[in-house]
Amino acid sequence: MRTLFSLLLIPLVGLTLHAKTLTDMDGRIATLPDQTDRVFGSSPPMNYLLYALNPEKMIGLNFKAKNANNGADPQILSQKFLSLPVIGSFHGGGQSINLETLMAYKPQLVLLWQDDMMVQTVAKEIAKTNIPTFMIPFRKINDMPRAFRLAGDAIGEHKRGVVLAKYSEGIISEVHNRVSKAKPTRYYYAEGLDGLSTECDQSFHIEALNFAGGENVHKCQQSGLLGLEKITFETLLTYDPDVIIVQNSSVYTDLTSDPLWHNLRAVKSGRIHLVPIQPFNWIDRPPSFMRVLGIQWLAQKFHPNEYKANMTKRTKEFYNLFLRVNLSDEQTKNLLGANQ
Repeated sequence: MRTLFSLLLIPLVGLTLHAKTLTDMDGRIATLPDQTDRVFGSSPPMNYLLYALNPEKMIGLNFKAKNANNGADPQILSQKFLSLPVIGSFHGGGQSINLETLMAYKPQLVLLWQDDMMVQTVAKEIAKTNIPTFMIPFRKINDMPRAFRLAGDAIGEHKRGVVLAKYSEGIISEVHNRVSKAKPTRYYYAEGLDGLSTECDQSFHIEALNFAGGENVHKCQQSGLLGLEKITFETLLTYDPDVIIVQNSSVYTDLTSDPLWHNLRAVKSGRIHLVPIQPFNWIDRPPSFMRVLGIQWLAQKFHPNEYKANMTKRTKEFYNLFLRVNLSDEQTKNLLGANQ
């Protein structure tokens, strides 16, 4: 049986033959393989970023493609992506990563999510393997265009990275310009099986909601790595938000039919909305490139007068560019569902 030490020699040999240097957003210089065909993202946001750039270069996933927050529709995603092995995650969740297992898939590069609360721990672990790594910022909406460029250069997809960056810049600028002068809309982000888990107002999980002109009603300090802060319904009643954004479809059905929740102004006025999750979540868990579309959807929900957009057209446009899929009218309608 080969030892981990012998496996470590594999990336070093290739790297010394053909290499390039790139500078990340913090000025750190990284030496990377000149030709990169096998890449792994240390976190879900990085793996989904890889999918947008070139899914053929992915070697595995952090968790199962289809899960509670991500639909993974086979009509949208490539078959290769859906058949990728689950290598694991550094963040727990029942699928912890094993370095020897990771090395067995012979990655040439690992993308690290700079904004990950565990990024230093993750970086130290991967450093044990000598696999080249490159740090990508992806928390802030405004960071996404440059992240596309950086990641594209890192994996040898420069042109693709530039195309996605330019499109994102246009959308981000448009949303900001239209909603920045409007009064923020007070929202509640309903998570968990009862809708009474949520996020603190500075959490990276609500970055898209805040950017789109929302103000989180729940002000707090995050108590754990995963977020999902518990509150009581009595607390929610005192918040009485203008809009409720719901993550889970079964919870959405329960909340919209529950007489108790109809005491909230958002439910009374029909301003309770279910986050689309095909093929990946548009907003969060993970916060991915889908947020380029998600901030448009949110801005329209938060500020319908200031932000008017044809979401059917915008959704088709986004899916064609980022996911290489031509949606039919029926598919688009199903994606947007009750949120049109």
